[in-house]
Amino acid sequence: MIRYKLGVFAEYLVLIYYIFKMYKILYHRYKTKVGEIDLIMLKNKQLVFIEVKARKNGMHEHIVSHNQQQRISRTAELFIAKNNKYANYDLRFDLAIVEPFKLPQIIKNAW
Repeated sequence: MIRYKLGVFAEYLVLIYYIFKMYKILYHRYKTKVGEIDLIMLKNKQLVFIEVKARKNGMHEHIVSHNQQQRISRTAELFIAKNNKYANYDLRFDLAIVEPFKLPQIIKNAW
């Protein structure tokens, strides 16, 4: 339960960070049968699909596996198929790493 609460807290911290950067939130925890995307944000004509990871230490290698990347990408494709108005928008996949007492580390175009 503590890990779940830490993950939710990290997601809200990243959400606030993106809002301060003038992004608009479309979805928090977008779920399909294929997978889940932590945050879907919009700025201008760019959709940003964000995977949030909370970490206690600086270990960032292989933080999102290839299978996770594929699942998130397929979920993003389903999102666009269901929300056709975003079909011509640019897509970006970000990784947000949250560590104690630090601002979120954002890796744009993580894959």
